[in-house]
Amino acid sequence: MSSTAFVVERYVCPTIGAILSNLAFAAPIKSLRAAVKVGKLAGLNPTPWAFMLGNTVGWLAYSFITGDLFVFFANVFGVLISIYLNIGAMKLQYYEEVVEASSSIQLIGNKATQNNTQQHDNEEDIDQSAANPFHGSSTDKRDHDLRSFTSHELKVLCMVVIWILILSVTSLASASKDKMENVVGIAVNINLALFYGAPLSTISTVFRTKSSSSIHFWTMTMNTSNAFFWCVYAFAVLDYYILIPNGIGLTFGIVQVLLYSIFPHNVVDVTVDGAQQFLSNDNEIQTESQII
Repeated sequence: MSSTAFVVERYVCPTIGAILSNLAFAAPIKSLRAAVKVGKLAGLNPTPWAFMLGNTVGWLAYSFITGDLFVFFANVFGVLISIYLNIGAMKLQYYEEVVEASSSIQLIGNKATQNNTQQHDNEEDIDQSAANPFHGSSTDKRDHDLRSFTSHELKVLCMVVIWILILSVTSLASASKDKMENVVGIAVNINLALFYGAPLSTISTVFRTKSSSSIHFWTMTMNTSNAFFWCVYAFAVLDYYILIPNGIGLTFGIVQVLLYSIFPHNVVDVTVDGAQQFLSNDNEIQTESQII
């Protein structure tokens, strides 16, 4: 192997891979900020962000065990970014539930007031029902109680618990460095494969709606490019824990590119303060004139 090829495989490719990793992690930030502005996730799929959290934590632990600085710098900022993204998704889901519950409560209150006005049984009953729209309707109130956890909170919580268990067992069991590398390597392989494949969780929706709006363009682009460079680096250092998941990720990336190319990426219509706006699959807020 020539010295040039050695430098490219051992240093250039992992450096590019580390940069692309951070760009891939940061790609949804603009989309999340756009979603926050309109107050709803719309077509944005936050599931990959839960896997991103576990993925970055796992690879960070792997870099501590192996002493690989390229892996370290490819994930240390990703931990912070994934925390930010997941918190944003959880807030949006909770906000959507609050808005939906408030609208339902207001509708129930309006119906109760109308019924009281029509019946005119007695003045006291009218005043009591108007003040308390749930009066005599415990079932309606129960139906609109907010859940303790949003769906995304449960995903993130499960991911955190899993990695706490993995890292606790490998550390407290006084395992050798090789065993720790094997356990963490296998676990992070599974996590990374799920992270790369998470955008395909909406594949049935893509085929059903004939739209690729649930596939985030920049995340897809960064992940596919990133997987390619890490595959080259893995071949150079013969690290199959890096090669296998990135090979799977490259395959998933190619599948996503095909889906994105075949199916149109429609915009999602949302209304904010009475003004009609649109959230594209790249999740930037657009006006009607911009889309046309």
